[in-house]
Amino acid sequence: MNLLDRTLRFHLSTEGRKALRGLVPATGSFQARVVSQEELGLLVNRRSTKVKRLSESVPVMLLRWDYIATMTFDYQPGGAPTRPPIGFREI
Repeated sequence: MNLLDRTLRFHLSTEGRKALRGLVPATGSFQARVVSQEELGLLVNRRSTKVKRLSESVPVMLLRWDYIATMTFDYQPGGAPTRPPIGFREI
């Protein structure tokens, strides 16, 4: 699933809560926008404002996959994926 540019609510694991002490609330969940999705985890921006220019730098934080207990967001399914028609094609 592509999480890029979505705002998610994160609930951290016990390990994640310890590792990110001082960067995230001590209890409960927090919201952040996904800037990039990497093998190690998600790069997130906790600011609520959107970046206006691509050249503008923003602070990001790596949320390792093992630090995330769960994440929630509003899902809007897209239409059914389109497939090419079956049969002969003109070359």
